[in-house]
Amino acid sequence: MDNKLIDVKNLKTYFYTDAGVVKAVDDVSFSIEQGKTLGIVGESGCGKSITSLSIMQLVETPPGKIAGGEILYRGENLLEKTPDEMRKIRGKKIAMIFQEPMTSLNPVFTVGQQIIEAIMIHEAGISRQQAREKAIDMLRMVKIPLPEKRIDEYPHQLSGGMRQRVMIAMSLCCNPELLICDEPTTALDVTIQAQILELINELKQKTGASIMMITHDLGVIAEVADDVMVMYAGKVVEQGTTDEIFDSPMHPYTEGLMNCIPRLEDEVEELHVIKGMVPSFDSMPDGCAFCPRCEYAKPVCGKSMPELIEKDGRKIRCFKYTDQWKEEV
Repeated sequence: MDNKLIDVKNLKTYFYTDAGVVKAVDDVSFSIEQGKTLGIVGESGCGKSITSLSIMQLVETPPGKIAGGEILYRGENLLEKTPDEMRKIRGKKIAMIFQEPMTSLNPVFTVGQQIIEAIMIHEAGISRQQAREKAIDMLRMVKIPLPEKRIDEYPHQLSGGMRQRVMIAMSLCCNPELLICDEPTTALDVTIQAQILELINELKQKTGASIMMITHDLGVIAEVADDVMVMYAGKVVEQGTTDEIFDSPMHPYTEGLMNCIPRLEDEVEELHVIKGMVPSFDSMPDGCAFCPRCEYAKPVCGKSMPELIEKDGRKIRCFKYTDQWKEEV
């Protein structure tokens, strides 16, 4: 039985600029099962957030455009939906927690007004008083103290952690089946970060929602994800279960990310770093995009982009696991 809630196939999101076509998301495929969490990891500029905005159909057009692929939600292609149909899905069926709540919340409305509006848009026949009571319940569920008071406060009156909780409450107020979290803990200190992650896990258990967790923090991935997708320069370079990725990373980029995590048992003077930077989309190297930074690179790596292949039960994009690598000295 197919238990896929969302199934993304060969997604291509391009930006058409004066300098040329920027392939921000290039032939990306993945799926998320009901009640599962997929972690998407990679450095800034790898295409993680554009992937999430593509699912929500919030890519700014122009210059952005979803140039190809399918986004199947319960078997229906979201790319074939009209703007009105997407508005009914967005927030009700698929919700998103954005990276910085201060830029996502409207500063001139109270947090209560903003949650109430989201409830009334998607729940027909509900009165404003009923929506207010539900909003208070949602604030209580995300563990905001004194929700009856906080509901009438403005975003600037709340701490960063509270604003993020408000965003979570707003995202969950209509019981979405898929919750997209775009680096929800980036701007928070470590203690609040841990509380937010614990809260997201608790709410997942309560509501049965699937989660797409986007982050560059592997510690967050280890905490919440069932499966992991590693992205680099707009492409998927490795996919597998969390245990597989953490126990035996196969792609040199994944291996580099794992080596950057400090371990208490290691006595080293300097932390490991991946040399170089993610290439700019308007000046991609020939061949594999990671080749200039890869310590294993061979001449074949600079000639063409490797295909995403199946290897030991996971997906990997690297010449190391092909016959071309073995044949080349």
